[in-house]
Amino acid sequence: MAILDYPSTIWADALELSSEQVPSALILEGTWWRETATKDRLSKLTNVRELNFPDMFIGEYEGVNVAYCCAYGAARAVEPAHIFGQMGTPLLIQIGTCGTLDVNTGTGVVVLPESCAARDGVSQIYGAGETVHTTDHWVTRAETLLHEHKVETRRAKHLTWPSLFAQSDVMCKDWTAEGFISIDMETSTVCAVADHFGVSCASLLSVWDALPHGRTFMDPLSEVDANKLKRSNEIVFQVALELAKQAGTNSTSLNEAM
Repeated sequence: MAILDYPSTIWADALELSSEQVPSALILEGTWWRETATKDRLSKLTNVRELNFPDMFIGEYEGVNVAYCCAYGAARAVEPAHIFGQMGTPLLIQIGTCGTLDVNTGTGVVVLPESCAARDGVSQIYGAGETVHTTDHWVTRAETLLHEHKVETRRAKHLTWPSLFAQSDVMCKDWTAEGFISIDMETSTVCAVADHFGVSCASLLSVWDALPHGRTFMDPLSEVDANKLKRSNEIVFQVALELAKQAGTNSTSLNEAM
């Protein structure tokens, strides 16, 4: 049987998770620095264990189960998103960094994609059209929490592209002309999978690359900008945990009402 035709019970059995253990949220992070990011993120959870699939972890945050996976690029992010989305995890959260295509959106600003051009090479397999959308309720909640932490945010018309390297100056100019504010490699995939399985999604991305200025991750940041990016990344994960907690509370309330 092909994987797209699997029933959800296969994933629960493979991961050895009961229905009560299905996490309230999956937090996905796209980064090269997998070991460092994973160690830091899991330190914020308790009762952490790696599941039967490598780099997929589950732990607890203030009474709710949270899954975490460091997954770089659409081809990798689709796998945990698919598994947990099909099992009924109510909220998929993409975090990480992005490039900005807007000269007025600086380092450390958190971009909150609302619409996302699905040019990642995976989304259409899950029935997506040219554009997918995050879940407005969760975008608004993330925005509120980030503002409470004094983090500047920007709701965005966003683009997901297959490769960090396959981006030319001409491409960036054309994307800017289309009105895109930001670009990453995972968000539209996560949105498409969430839509396919009828769950919610949000994306919280800290600005790193400044493409209009010709600055990529290869170019050093000033000390000020480096500190902004570090702080933004730390707060984004904390906010993602708060969203997971709320998703867990909402699910519990719904189950009790039924």
